[in-house]
Amino acid sequence: MKETIFSIPAPLSPTANLVKFSWEGVRPKETFSIVAGLYGDQLNSIYLCSQLIRFLDAVAKGIEPGYRLKGRVQVIPAANLLALQEGTRLWSFDDLDMDLTFPGNAQGELAEQIADAVFKHTVDSQYGIVLHTAADHYEDAPHLVCLNPDSITKDLARSLGPKIARKPEESPAFRLKLYYRWVDQGIKAVIVSAGKPRQLNRPLCKTLFSGLVNALLWAGVLTCNQKKPRKRTVEFFDSGCEQLVHAGAAGLFMPMAKLGASLKKGEKVGEVVDMYTGTILDSPVASADGYLVTLRDYPIVYQKEPLAVLLGKRKFRFWPF
Repeated sequence: MKETIFSIPAPLSPTANLVKFSWEGVRPKETFSIVAGLYGDQLNSIYLCSQLIRFLDAVAKGIEPGYRLKGRVQVIPAANLLALQEGTRLWSFDDLDMDLTFPGNAQGELAEQIADAVFKHTVDSQYGIVLHTAADHYEDAPHLVCLNPDSITKDLARSLGPKIARKPEESPAFRLKLYYRWVDQGIKAVIVSAGKPRQLNRPLCKTLFSGLVNALLWAGVLTCNQKKPRKRTVEFFDSGCEQLVHAGAAGLFMPMAKLGASLKKGEKVGEVVDMYTGTILDSPVASADGYLVTLRDYPIVYQKEPLAVLLGKRKFRFWPF
């Protein structure tokens, strides 16, 4: 079912509607919510939701062999629809980071009003997934973000596919994110981050789609007489395990390491070359052994700008996967 959960009147164009798609089985109180498009440039997550919506529509119509809905699934595919329409990360009119406005404010700025609608329509969920891509100028290897996961959240993480999970820093800003507000309400939730903004990677989305379907099977809101949910090994890293690789000079960054690879200490991440002569100015290397989870995608860099994020081998001892 397609439902408008918030309408945005515009002075010179048709009303923009924030929509939610939902499907119910015989146990509608067991709800699994998936939210994407909190930033307007996160095309992978929005496309991924479109494929999931198409699949669940087919399940509901009985034309997806073997599958059956038991619980309730709801998908908000494009939360920041105004930024999406503009082709920008944030909506230019208020320039607010929507994912730093939760739980929202029904009387606040427009981004806060949308956040309020998204939160109210998902806060009663038992499970939740927020879909993200990397920040501007960067690309993320598929990975999960989990905050102090209990055994159920660990199993949710194992069902999704990415082999790496990390604990985020609990900064004041992080506490304004939808994910944090969900966890604070007792929802078993994770963030799935993969790819880069403003680009669509269909093979990546196909892999993530399989993980989402597997997670729905694991949660029991979806069943299949031909498939059982799979659990994968996930390596969990504490927030203190992050190692940044910085540019030692300004110029053009030429990546040499493969995103998602395990690097050894001293292994070259790339080169920074002079923009005019091509002379190598800097050869940044991994400062420790680690998994290359984020890599700079935009080549023009200034000195000391972050080029890569490595997750070191010191795993968080209290919540091992």
